[in-house]
Amino acid sequence: MIVDSAGMKQIEASSGMTVSELMERAGSLVADALKEHIAPGSRILFLAGKGNNGGDAFVAARLLKQDYTCRVILVSGRPSTEAAAENHAKLTRRTFVSVRHFDEELEAADAVVDAVFGFGFHGALPAGLKALFEKVNRSSKPVYSIDINSGAECDTDSFDKNAIRSDVTFALDCLKPFHMLRKEHHLFRSVQLLSMDLPHALPSKFHEMNEEIFFQNFPKKEESAYKGSHGKILLAAGGKGMAGAACLNILGASAMGAGYIECALPEEIYAIPASRFITTVYHPFNYDNWKDVILPLVTNASAIGMGSGAVNMPRKRDVMDLILQNSKAPVILDAEALRMLVHNTYLLRFVKAPVIITPHIGEFAALINKPVHYVRDNKVRLASEFADTYGVIVVLKGANTIVASPSGEYYFNQSGNPALAQAGSGDLLTGIMTAMLSFTADIFKAVCMAVWIHGYLADIGLSSHSMQAFPFECYPQLMDQLFRKHGY
Repeated sequence: MIVDSAGMKQIEASSGMTVSELMERAGSLVADALKEHIAPGSRILFLAGKGNNGGDAFVAARLLKQDYTCRVILVSGRPSTEAAAENHAKLTRRTFVSVRHFDEELEAADAVVDAVFGFGFHGALPAGLKALFEKVNRSSKPVYSIDINSGAECDTDSFDKNAIRSDVTFALDCLKPFHMLRKEHHLFRSVQLLSMDLPHALPSKFHEMNEEIFFQNFPKKEESAYKGSHGKILLAAGGKGMAGAACLNILGASAMGAGYIECALPEEIYAIPASRFITTVYHPFNYDNWKDVILPLVTNASAIGMGSGAVNMPRKRDVMDLILQNSKAPVILDAEALRMLVHNTYLLRFVKAPVIITPHIGEFAALINKPVHYVRDNKVRLASEFADTYGVIVVLKGANTIVASPSGEYYFNQSGNPALAQAGSGDLLTGIMTAMLSFTADIFKAVCMAVWIHGYLADIGLSSHSMQAFPFECYPQLMDQLFRKHGY
């Protein structure tokens, strides 16, 4: 289960346990986990903050002191909470070391435990702590963080550049958004969930996806199935010089087994995809007949993907407006469609159909008129705000793609690898997502499924292909293997 800081506070409040009891349980779990990683007799340096995270460290140090040499440094002052102070008092004075001896204690330590800040941290680190954390990060000591690496925010991918970097981070009771965004911040090598067995009464707003969940929600063909059982999907894509984008749209949709694919594309590139994908129904158009060709397709589509490779598409703005004004089915806006929305996002307020936008960081920065570095440091918040403001689902592509809905739901994708860091990856995703929206009535879940399978196929594809020269042409074969594995 994934929860944010507010959800974790609710879980703790409804547990029926006091703060001291919760601290004792958390500290005990941390102590047991440290025993798995650190040899008995080792010297452990605990860096404790003044809040409850520091209190967890006091409990762990007390429980480990029989088998380990434990030293605790109060790096930000004496405990400020009653429960932390209570556990501070249970440790002998000689366990504590002045921060003045930080350098020598770090040098003597066999391992470091980071317990300075918990999920309450926001903003930047104080100057004094920056210097201490930088020393820890430069050392060769194995580091273990309790719940959230100090200097990082629990609910986002924002972190101070001097935040503690750990070998293992122990997630207490639940995974947090921070843990799901490792590829974005690289602050820990692995996360280990320590279950506190607390009751989780409320459903999480953070969705999860894996192979089991994916196939629980992917429909099998019934005996009475026909080519239009899940409607017709429409891909409006391509232009002179970018016929490959339309091909990748079709490739992605075909890999998912879409039964009826229609493609509206400029006349000058029609022959290229048509010579390769023979089951797709093509609707070539030109500058003059675009409306007569595309309007009937829009009104009959079960899902629409628009914009991939459409830089030189004739009447591209008119095509996008026609789709947004007339579609009742979900519409995915990708690539050139997103660029046409720059300074025109107001258009999204008048669309009646569900809209999904799929920008990468640069496209999203242009869309909201903010610097790329600002977007990179605030991805979760900005994606959520845009989704809420314009009533669209935002798929902010990256190492951990972030999906945010207008209703406050999130998905942080865990699948995928750098094999996807090449031109055409987004076009492939648009085709996959358009097909998925025709198969699954739950739009947000369909989007999450598409994002996950797009990355997962790249993961399993590395067993037979290199990461450096990964061919997207293998997607249908890889997906076919999964379909057969699950009896489809």
